[in-house]
Amino acid sequence: MSRRKATNGDTPDWRLTPQQETAVDLLVAGKTLTDTATALGVGRPAVSDWVNHHAGFQAAMNARRQELWDGIVDTLRALLPKAVGVLERELEGDTPLPAAIQVLKIAGVYGSGGRPMGPVTPEDASLALRQRASDRLMAELTVLAGPP
Repeated sequence: MSRRKATNGDTPDWRLTPQQETAVDLLVAGKTLTDTATALGVGRPAVSDWVNHHAGFQAAMNARRQELWDGIVDTLRALLPKAVGVLERELEGDTPLPAAIQVLKIAGVYGSGGRPMGPVTPEDASLALRQRASDRLMAELTVLAGPP
């Protein structure tokens, strides 16, 4: 006799298929929805549905983008000593100040930088999807109600 693990029927299963994991990799690498669908042998609407309506997929993409961003920022931060050196030399002479400032801006040390944001758990992504749907519904109701 086999035992079945008790599950909560109210908790959606946001695990990704291997195909969806590959889609996340392709999209984060810069592929379009159409290119991703072609590479996977699925229709573009399927990939679009994952991107726009699958909380687990959205969370995986957001997490992957944040990991990529963090790696890039780490690489740029490694350039900071050189950029600071250029700034020091520029203050004393005629070296390329604009390039040094760009490195500092990109690294988030100068001006405003921005780490990609978004839910990274399927539950939070699902909540965000429901909130956007609720916001759209409220906007539609406001339009239908007309001016006060």
